Amino acid sequence: MPKVPNTPKNTGRCFCLKCPTFLQSDCPKEKQEILYCAKGKSSCDLEEKGCLCGACPVHEEYNLDGGYFCFRGAAE
Repeated sequence: MPKVPNTPKNTGRCFCLKCPTFLQSDCPKEKQEILYCAKGKSSCDLEEKGCLCGACPVHEEYNLDGGYFCFRGAAE
């Protein structure tokens, strides 16, 4: 079971939509990818352009380690 629940509350607080890595391409928006710490890594071909995970309230609430969940996959 993932450490972060995929809930509407967490989706609403997620910073993925503001992240420079997310914003570099239309692919994640078109596929409606968000909340990578709960759902897993992106299916899009992205480059690391910066990570906001550490500033995200979901990251703080669940005491997550690291970032770039869009590359690493869901938090465990």
